This record gives sequence, structure tokens and C-alpha cells, in this order.
Amino acid sequence: MNTEYIIPPWEIEAFIESLEISDLQDVCTKKWFEFHKKLLLLNQQSVLEISGFREESVKEWFVSLKKIPILIYEAIQIDIWKHKVFPLLIDINNEPANTFMLFSVLYHEDVAASLLENVLFHCESAITMDDTVLDLIDYAVKCVTTLLHRNDIEVYENLKDPNSCLEEILEKKKEIEFDVGMRCISILRYLAEFLDSLPLCAISRMLTTHDIPYLLAQLIESHPWSKNDPEGNLMKYDGKWGKVKENEEGKITKMEGQVWFGLRELLLNPKCAPYYEITEHRLSHLLKLQKYLHEIVLDQIAPLIDLKRWLSYLSMSSTPSTTAHPVYVEAIPQIKSSIMEKYHKKWKKLAKHQAKSIFVKDHDYITSVAQILSDAYDLDKLDCIDMKKCFLCQEQAKKRCSKCREAWYCGRECQVKDWTKHKDICEKITSSKANVKV
Repeated sequence: MNTEYIIPPWEIEAFIESLEISDLQDVCTKKWFEFHKKLLLLNQQSVLEISGFREESVKEWFVSLKKIPILIYEAIQIDIWKHKVFPLLIDINNEPANTFMLFSVLYHEDVAASLLENVLFHCESAITMDDTVLDLIDYAVKCVTTLLHRNDIEVYENLKDPNSCLEEILEKKKEIEFDVGMRCISILRYLAEFLDSLPLCAISRMLTTHDIPYLLAQLIESHPWSKNDPEGNLMKYDGKWGKVKENEEGKITKMEGQVWFGLRELLLNPKCAPYYEITEHRLSHLLKLQKYLHEIVLDQIAPLIDLKRWLSYLSMSSTPSTTAHPVYVEAIPQIKSSIMEKYHKKWKKLAKHQAKSIFVKDHDYITSVAQILSDAYDLDKLDCIDMKKCFLCQEQAKKRCSKCREAWYCGRECQVKDWTKHKDICEKITSSKANVKV
């Protein structure tokens, strides 16, 4: 198995060049699954390039071919589908026969958001979005806002068996929405960092329309990236939930760092000042950030010292600052409104149409769809991009037991130390796999 790439380098350009926005009514058709597969493979290739510190060819082609707006469109389209079509599908058909079809649609949004997070890390990506950046800002703000209400769940009537496919897909839906929200934190941070490359209407959208600094300040207070498990252990989210070591409880997670950097960029950028008046209400909430900017945080993110000084100056000012608002022409986001207009009063008809594919019981059709996605869900490929932790020290691991191929280690030293504990398990796993083959 060649782990150098998910997609051969000579095919990446052709993959991206062939991308076109999908039609909502085609969801779960074979044509749509072919498109979904392309995004899956491109996302896996992008993650592999980033984790391997290699040239990011996926990003380069998305930028040069100006295909980033397609990712924005796809993420928004599935978000609309979740709220307009998904509930109708459940009401009409109740219990699905499997979770495969519905999961693929929900996961499509996560894949689009993941690709956006990866490509927007670079400044040149911001330039190619044009006015679609307004749609992205609205979408990202909406998804991040849901993180503040992560305990809220949608309730559907007529749920039967708690182990039903419907119960499982609703749980997966919540997990995916949480992950998308986390990715959108990074997206907002990158947009804040590259404001100078974005149209002025984007600055207005972020500061005047949505008050993103206030949103980010709320995230610092609610810290949705951390929680306690039933045993009381501290858990933090970094792509997935993991238990925090005792000596790393004060370590800032990637998401928390993204929030802090986003705040710093928006509040300290002189270009933002005319669009963001510090009112009494904003002042009272921004000053709450001071208690979180202690030495442990500043030692890890030194640039936040400037933000702490700015907040100190703000607290000593006798009155909130007032700035004259610039005169500008407000652009209007188009993607969501165009989709909503296209399917206005047609949602039930659309749900009935899609039910033929999503709730299909034809074994041959389901098998053919699974075959389309087989390359994208190749376990050897997924192992290449999934960050593993050493079974002994919990550090990043890139080597695994050659015998059972289930245990991962950071190096030879940890593998040797763990062998007496792993030996019996290794033999059982190896024996079990041999019996399955027989």
C-alpha cells in the first residue's frame, strides 16, 4: 500500500477542475455519490499533505482554478437540507432501514467544511472567494453559534427502539454539527487574519452585522471544546474527544487558540476600528476576557500580551469609544437565498423524491452505491491520515505492531516497554483474524 498519496498527483488537478456544484434534488443518487466521493478523497489528500508537511497541491488547485466557492455552496446547501428536508423525510418515512444513506448526506457538509478549513489557512485562498465570502461568514457564524447551545437537541416524535437506525443517525447528526462548528471557528479566525485581502463588505459583515468579537468572547467563557466525562475526568476536543493528562490541564487546545487569535486580529487591526464601536454593552463583555489572559495562557500564546494591554487600556478609559461609521455599500449574500427561492414551497415534494433513494431497500442499489465509495473508505488509506496515539505514552504515533497491526507506538522504546502488557492481546487479535480468514 503506497501511503504517499490518496489521489495520484497527476489526477488532483483533473479532480478539482471537474467539480461543479451539485443540485439538491440529486442528493443520494449515484451521480451525487460520485461527487461526494471526489470531495472525500480530496479532503483525505489534503489532510495527508498537511500532516506530512508536504506541498499542498489540493489547496493550490482549489485556488488557481477558483473552486473554493463550490465548497461554500455545498456546505450551505446541506445545512439547508438538514433543516428543510431531513425532518420531512423522517415524518414521511419514519424509521430508515440503514444509516448509510442519511449519514453520507450529513457527512458531506463536514467534508466541505474540512476542505474549507484546510485551504483557507493560506492568504491567497481568501482572494479567490469574491462575494461568496459573505455567504461563508453567515454560514460559519451560524455553525459556531450552535456550539453555545450544544446541550439543545432536536426532538422527533414516534421514536421507537433506542437502538434504532433513526436514533443512531440523530446522534451522528449532533456529532457532525459539533465538528462542523469547531471547523468554523478556524474558518472565522482565518478570515479575520486575512481581512486586508477581503472586500470591505466582509469586514462590515463580520463586525457590524454579526459582532464576531462578541461571539468569540462568549466561546472563551463557555469553552465548548472541554467537558468532564461521567467519571469527572477532563476531556478536550481536537478532532475527537480525548482525556487530558494531569500535567497538561492548562495546555491550550487548537480551538481555544484559534478563538484567541481571531479576537486579537479583529480587535487590534486598525482597519476594523471604524466598523466596531465599543459600546457599553460590548465593553462589559470584552472586559470579561481579562481574567482568562493569565500567565499560563500568555506563556503559550505570547502575541496575546498586546490584546491584554489593549483590554487594560479599554478598562481605564472613562467612556466607551465612539467612531464615525464609514459610508459603504452593503453586498447581500446570494447562495442561501438562491437555494431557498429555488425550492420555495417545494420541500415536501423534494423529500418524497429523495425518499426513493434514501429509504431504498433494493440490495443491488445499496451495494452499487457502497462500491462507488469503497475507495474513499479504504481502511489502509484512512490509517495514513488518522492521527494515532502511542499506546504507552499517548504521544503522536506513526509506527504500529507488525503482527496484529492494531497497537500504535511513537517509537521502538515504547513498543518494547509495552510488549509484556500487549503480548497476550496481540496473540488473541492475530488468532482471531486468522480464524476469520479461514
